[in-house]
Amino acid sequence: MRNPNELKWRDLTTGIFFAVGIGLAAYLGLVVGKNSSLFKSVTTINMVANNVGSLKENNFVSVSGKKIGTVSNMDFVSRNDSLLVLVEMRIQEEFARIVTKDSRAHIISLGILGDKYVDITTGTGEPVDEGDFIELDESETGLASLTAAAGEAVGQINTLLNNINNGKGPLAKLLGSEEMAGDLEKTISNLKTTSVELTNLTRGLQRGDGLLPKLINDREFAAETESAITNVKQVAARTDSLVQKLNSDKGTIGQLHSNPALYTNLNESLENLDSLLTDLKKNPKRYVRFSLF
Repeated sequence: MRNPNELKWRDLTTGIFFAVGIGLAAYLGLVVGKNSSLFKSVTTINMVANNVGSLKENNFVSVSGKKIGTVSNMDFVSRNDSLLVLVEMRIQEEFARIVTKDSRAHIISLGILGDKYVDITTGTGEPVDEGDFIELDESETGLASLTAAAGEAVGQINTLLNNINNGKGPLAKLLGSEEMAGDLEKTISNLKTTSVELTNLTRGLQRGDGLLPKLINDREFAAETESAITNVKQVAARTDSLVQKLNSDKGTIGQLHSNPALYTNLNESLENLDSLLTDLKKNPKRYVRFSLF
């Protein structure tokens, strides 16, 4: 027969282990369920959202992707006749100093179909205090932004297809007009021909055939050509100077060109001289007399 005192000690031991187990289970439930530690000081901050996008309590809060706290509670509030969601966040005390009063929060998805979490972009103001509110940037992120972009792309594709079906735009004309398709084919053929001609020209330049390759590749010939061009320029300059002198009033030729009176007098003098010579030939005795002693 067992000692009654021994039975009581065993019962006491079992009760102690049972109580410790319950306490440990409660602690694990609180820590795991709340995604936080009971023995760390926290600072509670808030934000207000029109739409939390499936954000849940106990989802974590981060700064630059590093976890600093959890979403502790969400409840509805009414402001200016609008129904909003008040989100409370518990920030670990050691990280509360880096969250400033001008910080902005974003609700982001973990992957495309993952849970939502709150990511905070810090500012340059004072650290938050217990109960402070920070602004929520409700621009679309994650799956929402991807869906919006995909929807916009699909809309643009539908518009393009509708324009093609209605014959609008060059692509629709190209697909529906045989004449335009033929013109495009001719253009491509011409481009190919031009490309072949350019290739042949390049090869000719490389082989040194003709005048242009010599100018490019033969330095002596190029220098002679340059000298010839210089001489032509000099002759052209002298010719231009002569023309300018002819057009000016200076010099006999310039006077003859620009002074009609001088030209007329010279012409009359030449006519008179010609008449005199003619008469001299006909009647030399009139002008020349001989006397003999």
